[in-house]
Amino acid sequence: MSTKKNEYQLLKTFFSLGVCQRATRPLKEGIEIAIHVDENSPLTLTKQKGQIEIVEETPQKPDMTFWIGKDGIKELTSLETEDIGEIGITIIKLMLSGDPKTRLKSKVHIGTLQLLTHGYLGVLPLGGPTVMKFLASKGFSNIGKIKEAISQLRG
Repeated sequence: MSTKKNEYQLLKTFFSLGVCQRATRPLKEGIEIAIHVDENSPLTLTKQKGQIEIVEETPQKPDMTFWIGKDGIKELTSLETEDIGEIGITIIKLMLSGDPKTRLKSKVHIGTLQLLTHGYLGVLPLGGPTVMKFLASKGFSNIGKIKEAISQLRG
């Protein structure tokens, strides 16, 4: 199995988990997110028929793009938890990582109103106090600071 196929299968299995389905419930039907594993062409994270899934195709018009190294995929997909907050913290840690093999880089292609109407801002509270405490410990103590950080990801 090729390396890209392996990461695709890991992500496909991970996003099919109940915890991931619950965490992404607020997302609007039809959203698309591009996910590049290392420098490979993107996979698409999409919501179809009420379920979030990874598909092996390039997104038509992604709301966001993520780049992640193979080690980051392994770290994320090896989590054994039903706690949305634990997954959220792992994703944030990957975004803050200095190691290019694990780091999760992101770029937002839509405006604040679309972040709201596409359901992205509805995902954050699902992480509960676990994520909010972690964000506060990293200097994101209120929604204004979180919105400021998101606007820095636009491009």
